[in-house]
Amino acid sequence: MVTVLVYPHSMVRHSLVLAALVAAVAGVGAQQPLPTVPLDQLPEAPRRAISRALDDARAYPSDPQRLGRLAMLLHAWEQYGAASAVYARVAAEDRRFDWFYLAGVVESRLARHFEAAKLLREAVALNPASVPARLALADALFASDEIDAALAEYARLTDGPGAPHAHYGVGRALAARGDTAGALRELEAAVGLYPEFGAAWYAIGMTRRSAGLREEARAALAKAQEFGARWPAVSDPLMARVRALRDDASAHAERGLQRERQGDLPGAIQAYEAALAADPATIAPRVNLIALYGRQQDWPKAAAHYNALTASGVTVPAEAHFNQGVCLAAQGRMDEADQLFRLAVSLNPQYASAWSNLGQIAEMRGRIEEAETHYRRAVEQAPAEAGARFSLARMLIARQKYAEAITTLQPVVGRDLPDRAQYLFALATAHVLAGNVATGRGYAVEARDLARARGRYELADSIDRELARLGQ
Repeated sequence: MVTVLVYPHSMVRHSLVLAALVAAVAGVGAQQPLPTVPLDQLPEAPRRAISRALDDARAYPSDPQRLGRLAMLLHAWEQYGAASAVYARVAAEDRRFDWFYLAGVVESRLARHFEAAKLLREAVALNPASVPARLALADALFASDEIDAALAEYARLTDGPGAPHAHYGVGRALAARGDTAGALRELEAAVGLYPEFGAAWYAIGMTRRSAGLREEARAALAKAQEFGARWPAVSDPLMARVRALRDDASAHAERGLQRERQGDLPGAIQAYEAALAADPATIAPRVNLIALYGRQQDWPKAAAHYNALTASGVTVPAEAHFNQGVCLAAQGRMDEADQLFRLAVSLNPQYASAWSNLGQIAEMRGRIEEAETHYRRAVEQAPAEAGARFSLARMLIARQKYAEAITTLQPVVGRDLPDRAQYLFALATAHVLAGNVATGRGYAVEARDLARARGRYELADSIDRELARLGQ
């Protein structure tokens, strides 16, 4: 869908001035010689590729295709200053979207956000349908302290493939305006769409902290630490072309991460394997491959990557032990899985998912007190994690600690979560067993009605049977 933008007359005048300014900048670029690239300081692969492209561009200095390839190679190998100069020159020879967009991306990497915004405005004018360009423009405007303009750009993108990024941007813009409630609403929408959005979790944590919600802030910051730099991917054919010009391990690993975010698991596996072929000592691709092969139930390949890590002499990340533990548990090898989850939490005591899995193993073995201990640790590390609270509450109910079970469940039953009906029913059970029959009945009715509304008829029927026993 192409968005048609209608501007008031003042904005049209502004756009004409901006276009003239960008054209003038590009004109200056056309007059400049090609930049000097410190080839002798580069590794062999980029030195060889850039040298050939540089010779080609010098031989045909007015050919936009040769100039463009040189600029993209410089961009791909992170020679941003030189890439900026060549993009300016190629834009003067061939005024089209590709060069203005990629030039804007490079200026952002150089932290020259005002220049980036100018170029990205031109790119969006040339191709208003490009979601990556519009998101990049919004980011550049925000970084240039043009908060209102950034907010307007982000707000136009809260539907469609850029929605998680756009909600995150709106949230940051509202936080900059001092609208804490609005910021949290938008940031939580971002992680609702992409739960592994590390930067959004960090922003939520900082916003909650500023609002005095210290426990909730701690939970969000734990999520941010867990997910790190994971970011919701948006299809970006131009940047894909840039990345494809590199064939080193880090480039393959980045492609694997992008494909994994897009749900292309076979493509992600292929890229991570290529990263290891380029550099067998790299760690992150092996960690990710353990999880991906596990999801495909290719247990031998998952184990091979785990064993390669443990035999390499490096410090094996907690996530690798956790991923292999999940693979072993899925095969019913619970003793071995238990050992790996324990190893994961010894390396990272804040690893809430590993604590939860230890709780599940203990529960399966009937060790309710031990399960309660592990689930409690999971809740301590991730207080906002509803699943961990539900698991802990079940153990507390089993051990007749009804008041604590109620306290544990209360923070999550008010949230619109997929399993809310189940949480409400658990809360109802705790109240009834604690002697609060009328309160428990009320929660049970709410749980039953919600389960029916969401098509969970088996749960609704189970709740109905319990209500009948209470004499509804």
